[in-house]
Parts: sequence; structure tokens; C-alpha cells
Amino acid sequence: MKKYLILIPFVLIMALVACGGSDPTATPVPPTEAPPTEVPATEATTEGSYVDSLEHSPDPSLFNINWQWERREQNGETTFNVPVPGDYLLYFNEDGTFSAKMDCNNGAGKYATSSLSSDQPSLFMELGPMTMAACAEGSVSVEMSQMFGPAQNYQYEEDGAVVKFIQVAGGPVDYYRNLATVPNEPVEGSYLDSLEHVPDPELVNKTWAWQRRDPNGNASAAITVPDPENYTLYFNEDGTFTAKLDCNNGAGKYATTDIEQEQRNIFMELGPMNMAICGDESLDTLMVQIFGPVQSYSIEGNGSVLKFIWVAGGPIDYFLNVGSVDLPEPAEGAATGTVIAPDGVFLRTGPGTNYPYIGAAPFGETGEIIGVSEDSAWWLANAPNQPGGQVWAAAEFVEVSGAENVPVVAAPSLEPILNGTPWEWVSTTDPVQGTVAVNDPSRYVILFNEDGSVAIQADCNSVGATYITEGNNINIVPGPSTMAACPPDSLDSQFLAQLSSAAIYFIEGGNLYLDLPADSGTMRFVPQGTPPPNADAPAGEGDGQTFYLVSFSAPGITQPIIDGTQITASFAGDAITGNAGCNNYSGTLTPVDDFFTIGPIITTRMFCSEPAGVMEQEQIYLTALETVNGYVWEESRQEDGTLVTVGNLYLLLPDGSEGVLSMTTSP
Repeated sequence: MKKYLILIPFVLIMALVACGGSDPTATPVPPTEAPPTEVPATEATTEGSYVDSLEHSPDPSLFNINWQWERREQNGETTFNVPVPGDYLLYFNEDGTFSAKMDCNNGAGKYATSSLSSDQPSLFMELGPMTMAACAEGSVSVEMSQMFGPAQNYQYEEDGAVVKFIQVAGGPVDYYRNLATVPNEPVEGSYLDSLEHVPDPELVNKTWAWQRRDPNGNASAAITVPDPENYTLYFNEDGTFTAKLDCNNGAGKYATTDIEQEQRNIFMELGPMNMAICGDESLDTLMVQIFGPVQSYSIEGNGSVLKFIWVAGGPIDYFLNVGSVDLPEPAEGAATGTVIAPDGVFLRTGPGTNYPYIGAAPFGETGEIIGVSEDSAWWLANAPNQPGGQVWAAAEFVEVSGAENVPVVAAPSLEPILNGTPWEWVSTTDPVQGTVAVNDPSRYVILFNEDGSVAIQADCNSVGATYITEGNNINIVPGPSTMAACPPDSLDSQFLAQLSSAAIYFIEGGNLYLDLPADSGTMRFVPQGTPPPNADAPAGEGDGQTFYLVSFSAPGITQPIIDGTQITASFAGDAITGNAGCNNYSGTLTPVDDFFTIGPIITTRMFCSEPAGVMEQEQIYLTALETVNGYVWEESRQEDGTLVTVGNLYLLLPDGSEGVLSMTTSP
């Protein structure tokens, strides 16, 4: 079964069934401007349990602390010391919920503490949802999970720095230490110290945000970073660096050599870092793998892209330079704001982490405050050199003065606007060739200015142009060009020809679309700096999208999903994740000819009783995924202009007949 992508330029009215109801998927941990030092609170979902029958008395000496597992004793003898204590953490919230990191797995649950006036107060922990990955040999994740369930007493040692959990009936005793009291030993006498570090001026004093990883250098299996601002590197000239790994911060040493070469060498060694649990969706454990292996690196795209190339056929990691925003000197007597975050602060187009960032301001930078958000959580600063002339910064990372009377400013639309946004060309879809992806979108950029002028980067050439819009109609007229001879793989001629033909534009889902006349094709653009699309991923044009299941079909039978349930599937590189109606699941996509297979599939282990039949439906769906042998996606535009991808996953039923899972990106 081959894969297809068809662009339908007319309205497609679909009879969607059973897409209502509440979304049962687990809420991902939202991105933050600066990572907390504690494990994020996770809502436990266990209901009607033994814990609910207990009276919970919050213990202020226990909650809001990262507890790191150190060892287990049995009958007064040490059974084992935990091999990597930082991979085994407990975090108790005051409300009776807790989070747990068990090596390669994360979990959450409920607990109750009582008898706080006793020398040995009592504790009961009940584990709820957790990931079920198979950790590496030597892991003690299974041993840690044995803590949850048995009733226990606990007591403190070393002035509260250590908590000792004592299982009743002669069970084991587990020792946990407050992570804040664990000394961070400096890295000394390492391999790094033997290298001669030569500072690279193209690398240092810049914030680099992680965009994607190509496992084994294979772009078709790329892992795209959903929130690059939460995964950053900053290199100092003195051979030290700082790193943001989602909800964790780290620091270390590095050395660069051969900086005159196209591919230079780098060795990074991570030192102290906090070890908070960042949630199931986090890529923090993947990013930490960067540190240690010897790598080469290159800086491309006129200094905007940093590429780490691992040795021995390892992955390739791409980072994007987050430029510093130059804020003008505040006028005398104006309200001011000074950045107090040690790693600086990301500046955004709106008051929220869901708005794109346009750069960063370093520690100590001062700017003029001209407004505040409606919830007082964001400051608006004057930035005349930026599109729109202003930027937003999170209030918790800015110290303000004289801003008591600045106006409250409403949040702008999340959709980027046509002018003022540099747009990168990522693909063109037409009825004959389907979707043709652009290999390097950063080489093809268009910027519409408010005065009617256009700046175009067509690979190695700079082109001036003008444009006129009337409603959604657009006319682009290229002008003078540098006329350089670009490389053989260049698409500069096609790019300019298609721009000259553009007749209609619209912005949808953060993308700019330019329709060519007579339904001859559609160009798609993304704001500059957006991680590149992965058209060669196993899921093809489904990659990066979330689909909602509409129905199961077998020969002569179409079964809508149960009313009040929702089943989702998100494709990203070589992975599929989603919610099967009750439990979250994940699996691996393996390319096979013109389709892909799915499996193995790992799920959480919750039980849902409502609505009736939800667990049986979930099992049918998960079983069906593991027999997928083909797919087809179709892209259509609805009456309101929204682009929707619909399609089918084809599968082989046990009797040899073919079944279908029908999906859509419109819930």
C-alpha cells in the first residue's frame, strides 16, 4: 500500500462522528521561561483508593523538596547503594500528590501522612499513571516501585537532610537525601583538561536553542524539539558553558579546536545540574546525551545554525542562534525594566510562552517598559528595531522601576501577520507532483514590509520586490537581483517564479500559504527559525500533526468510536504517541517501502470504567495499530479557509481481510 498526499482545493465537508467530549489525554508540562528547581507538581488520577480513606496531614518537612534515593537496607544490612541517585527522585506536594522519577520512567500518585507528632509518622503512597519503558541493565527502577503500596513509617536524620522510609512488617528501609544538600563536585583531572581550548568567536557569547536531532544522521527519523527555548546552550570564551534542559539547569566545561576548519572539534563535559522531573513529554534526557561524546561541529546559515556531528555515525543535533535583542536606552524618567535572570530572558511577540520568541536579552540588560499584560505576568518593552516595535518579557525575570502607571495592553493575536515576519519557504504542493519539500528552507526567505517593499533571499541571491494586497489577493513583483550563480541543487529560479505567480494568501496555524493561479499549487511558509519540516519521516506529511480517530472499519462494517471518548495519534519523526481513550501510549514507526509499521507499543496502566466499553475499544485500537500496512493522507480546505488533513491507516485483520482506521486533524 503506497502513501499519497493529495491537495484538494475545494471544500470538503466531512461527516465526523464521536469527536466530542472532554480530552482524556494527559496534559503535557507547559514550557517555562526559566526552569524550576523542583519537580513539577503532577495531578494524580487514582480515584476511590485506600489513600482517599485516610486523613492527610501535610508535613512541611517533607513536601516541596527533591528527595534523592541513596540506598536500601534490610535487617540492618545494606542491600544495595543506588547506582545513579540523581535518576531516582521523589517530590511530595502539600495537597497529597507526589511525582516520582524512577530511572528512565516517570510516575505520579497520591499519598497521605499522619501522626506527625510522633517520632515515626506514618505514610502511605499509591502510584497512579507512569511510563513503562524498559530501563538499561543495572537499573533499580523496579526496586524503587516496590515502595508504593505498603504502609510505612518515616523519620528524619542529619537535621532533616535525610528521610528514612521504614516499611512495616520487617520490610526494607530506604534512605533519601534532600537534593539541595548534595554537594556538586567540580569536574577535575578530566580528559577535557588535557585539551588546548581555542575560543571560537562564531560560537561564544550566543544563545543556541536546540531544534532537532537526526538519529544516526538520518533526517527521515528526525526528532523535532517542540519548544526549543527550553533547551539551550551558552558558551563562554573561558571554556565554560551553561545549559537549559527543560526544567533543569546545568553547567560545565568545554574545549574547541581546529576552529579554522569547516568542521571543527568540540568536547563538552557536564558538571553540576539539578535533577528535577520534567514530565513525560520532556526531551531533557535526550539533550543530556550531547555531553561526553567527542564531536565535530559546523556553523552554517550565515552563523544562524550550529550543527553537532557525533563520531562513529551517531546523531546530528541542530541548534539555532537566538540573537540578542538590542533594547534602546530608556528615556529620562521613563519606566524601566532590568533582566535579573542569570541566563537572560527570552523576548516574545506576546504575553505567554505560546507566543514565538524573537530573541533574548542578557542578564543586566535594561529597557523601557511601555505596558503590562492583563494578568500582570508580562511586561511590554520598547524595541523599535523589532517587527511591531515592541517585545514582551516574563515579569518574574525582570526588575521594574516606575512602572506603576503603564497601561494595560491586550494580548495580540497568536497568528503571525504577513508583514514584519521573515517567512521561510518549506514546500509547494500541486495536483501533479504532490508535496515537494524544500531541503533547506533557511535559503529561501521573504519579508514583507509595511511600505509595500519586499526583501527576498533566493538562495545565494538577494532580490528586491514590491507587493500589493487587496483582501486575500496578493501580487508580488520581483525587482533587482544580485544575479549570482547558485549551487546546482538551488531552487532559486522556481522560488522566484512561484512568488511572481502568487494570487492569494492566507495565514493558518502559524503558516503562510500562497496559492498559485488555476489551482496549480500552494506554497507553504513558516516563520524564520521554525524547526524544518520532516517530509521524509515514516508518516510523511502526517509528521508533526495530531490526528483524532473517527471510526474503525472492516469489510461491510464501519464502527464510530464510542460517544464521549477521544482517541488521538501524534506523529513525530519515528515515533507515535497519543491517548487510546483511557491510557497514554507510545510506539516506534519503522519505514517499510512506501508505508510504515508501528510497534512495539508501550502504555500506561490505568483502568477507566466510563463510558461503557472504553477499555475494550482501547484494546482493539492498540492491537490494530500494530498491524498497519499502509496509509493515505488528504489535505483539504474547509469553508472557513482552515486546512485539514484527513486519511486512513490500513491494517491487516486476523482473518486476512483489510481494516481501516479513519482519522482527521480536526477534532
